Amino acid sequence: KGDCENPEKSSKILKLIKMKNLIMITTVVLSLIFVAGCDKETVIPEQNVPTEINNYVSTHFPNCSISKAIKENDENEEMYEITLSCGTKLEFNKQKEIIDIDWNTKLPDSVIPANILSYVISNYSTNFIIGWELQSGNQEVQLNNNLVLVFDMAGEFLRIDD
Repeated sequence: KGDCENPEKSSKILKLIKMKNLIMITTVVLSLIFVAGCDKETVIPEQNVPTEINNYVSTHFPNCSISKAIKENDENEEMYEITLSCGTKLEFNKQKEIIDIDWNTKLPDSVIPANILSYVISNYSTNFIIGWELQSGNQEVQLNNNLVLVFDMAGEFLRIDD
């Protein structure tokens, strides 16, 4: 007797297929909920940007305004990603301290620690800094020739990064 002729067996197979589909759909839905809940980005209006960040921008980038502000939350961290009207991108940590600056032209000297600025001026006098970042307990600067220099937290030169 074939499976088609045995209604009881056909019914069991149909139930298994439905159960398998239900499990797959449930897994996909739960995965989407989990992924969406892990990393949350919220665009915040300029008037809701924390005072510390507004002060930083007005002090170091007086000719630029905030064109976009995003507050990013994940399970471990809170960050602010700020885009300025002049094209500069800034990142601030939970304490609203600057951790990353990227621009396509020379960064203001005021945003670069004095030891690092002095080292770059002395050793790379024809270049200028277009990026600065806190990375793994060190400070990195990117020069306009795409060279990345790594310094410790005191501003002492460590190496050239690839």
